[in-house]
Amino acid sequence: MPSPPATPPVELPPGRQSWRFKTTGACCEWVELYRPGGFHPVALGDSFCAGKYTVIRKLGDGSFSTVWLAVSTGNCRHSTPRYVALKIMVAKASTTHTELSILNHLSKAAPGHPNAQHVTVLLDIFWHQGPNGKHQCLVFEPMGATAASLVEKLPENKPAMFGKPQRYPKWMAKKILLHALRGLAFLHENSVVHGDVQPGNLLFAINDIKSAKEGKLKQDEATAIPVYRVDRKDDRWAPKNLYLKQPLYDYVDSGPKLRVKLSDLGAAFWLANPPSNTMTPISLRAPELILHQPFGCGIDMWSFGCLVFEILTGRSLFAVMMLGKDQEEQDDADDDHLTQLNDIIQPLPDPIMTAWPRASKWYGPNRQPLAPYSEGEPPYIHDSLQVLFLKNKPDEINDKESAVLCSLMKQILQYGPAKRPSAVDLLKHPWFSE
Repeated sequence: MPSPPATPPVELPPGRQSWRFKTTGACCEWVELYRPGGFHPVALGDSFCAGKYTVIRKLGDGSFSTVWLAVSTGNCRHSTPRYVALKIMVAKASTTHTELSILNHLSKAAPGHPNAQHVTVLLDIFWHQGPNGKHQCLVFEPMGATAASLVEKLPENKPAMFGKPQRYPKWMAKKILLHALRGLAFLHENSVVHGDVQPGNLLFAINDIKSAKEGKLKQDEATAIPVYRVDRKDDRWAPKNLYLKQPLYDYVDSGPKLRVKLSDLGAAFWLANPPSNTMTPISLRAPELILHQPFGCGIDMWSFGCLVFEILTGRSLFAVMMLGKDQEEQDDADDDHLTQLNDIIQPLPDPIMTAWPRASKWYGPNRQPLAPYSEGEPPYIHDSLQVLFLKNKPDEINDKESAVLCSLMKQILQYGPAKRPSAVDLLKHPWFSE
């Protein structure tokens, strides 16, 4: 009888030669993250919180959690719907209390607040002990697809074609942005900064599924991906199968009554106690994040300004990539981002140029653009915001409305955080009330 495998270390393997498992090629969480401090191994049919929640479907996965649809038989704190979304944190992330304190505060502040319906509110919380440690488990109402994924399912975006942007019709785009703004207003009024405002964290509400038959909601078994160790031994730290996520696309209300909510407060923080770093996607970072300056609610508003362009056009406003994690590659990405800001929004002011350590590499003494990596070639100049929007906007937005939207984006994308409008102020903008 083969000896049982040794407990894997908390640290991730340094290279492929140290991997425990055969490569799955699956579009889901990395199987090597099933180790002490990592993901909890979940099987369909598993029960949690003394049998109160039974898992029937996988809704999603991320860097710090997996999310499952579960059948509820009751709730530790509130009356609860029949079906819930169960978010199981990695064990090492379960020791941080910021998200929990924020969620608890918001759940108390939500009743009676008109904008609370646009943020996912905590229904229950409990702890679960597993082979990889103690996991914090958060219970929310089940939601549908993200704004990043549902756009691919719209009939007008099929079939997908190379070079053709996938975007929402204007009426849907406006509702998505309006609801995101309302969610931000609720958070900011409660001194909470989201820190990760992006299409992947905007969730569509679903039609009521409490009367849906459990069998219809269960995971499709064909989405199971078997997990095998390289040494063929059994592994008690990982599940027998990974599962492809199955969002509740078929239950999304994408009609005139659609509702969108800001979700995933894993990167959120109290305004009075900001972290040293944020989880903001690289292309949605405000200038103060790029330059490592103090930040607050303004970073959410900057990201929202970028989303106005992205949701309406189907393209990112800033094309910033970081190909590695070392300091030189981070510096290159920051420099690329700042030169794009200069060209697309407006010339960078003196305080930003002074705070940018490598500004002289990209601009001469008279602010003339340089081309440090293209000897003999003229520097590349990006199109302005107005030109980019006119090139990429849908036909249903005419030139007059384009001018209004470009003005709105420039109003939000102010380099100084104090100059950016608040979410409450923006809700009064005529474009959102038309």
